[in-house]
Amino acid sequence: MHCGFWVYPHRYPHKQTSWYICTTMTKATRTRIIQKCFDAISEHGFGTLRTDKEIMRLKITKGAFYHYFPGKMELGYAVVDEVLMPMYTDKWSALENLTHGIASTLYTIIEREKVNATDQSIARGDVLCNLMVEMSHEDDLFRDKLETVLENQVRILQKAILAGKAVGEIKPQTDARSMAYSIIGQLQGCYAIAKTRKSRDVFTLMVNTLQRQMKELLIADTLPTGMPQRSMVEAV
Repeated sequence: MHCGFWVYPHRYPHKQTSWYICTTMTKATRTRIIQKCFDAISEHGFGTLRTDKEIMRLKITKGAFYHYFPGKMELGYAVVDEVLMPMYTDKWSALENLTHGIASTLYTIIEREKVNATDQSIARGDVLCNLMVEMSHEDDLFRDKLETVLENQVRILQKAILAGKAVGEIKPQTDARSMAYSIIGQLQGCYAIAKTRKSRDVFTLMVNTLQRQMKELLIADTLPTGMPQRSMVEAV
């Protein structure tokens, strides 16, 4: 829906309701485009994304699509900023602003990732990792945006690990930034190999190994022991 002069409601006060409806509809259309294209990128990668096919699936005009996104690359930027950034921030959000229980919360987040894995999520793999491999050498701005998503995760983990060290939950010799990179990288690797093997069981085995490695870095008596997996997941 084209807004035309409705973008200036103060000049047409008797038509402000129409302007509001139009604005709401255009925002909803933009959100639909981003989400639909994110789904396509998750399944098949950015390179194979065909905007003309997505326009047909969304049942919108080309004019409506290009009103929001001048080209495919701009659409990709929006997907990274508006879908991947909040998605990966939310993954680690339970660690933010914690002063105690950091070690057990970190362990539980990894446990939740393992328990919630499905055949579909394994087939898809880690979307951020997929795009980092695919796009880092294709476009500098795309790479910068992907790096920002990665760095935001590292920042959350690094801050939490430092807090855990301060209260004695994590071993004092642990390098917070290195450990943050290691956890994120190993988890991405679990997805990559399990995706190649098309095996959820492989993912579970690899995450189990990651958890054992984490236990060697975390102080043992701060971790939940003897708890059923479901209880651990719901504890976050």
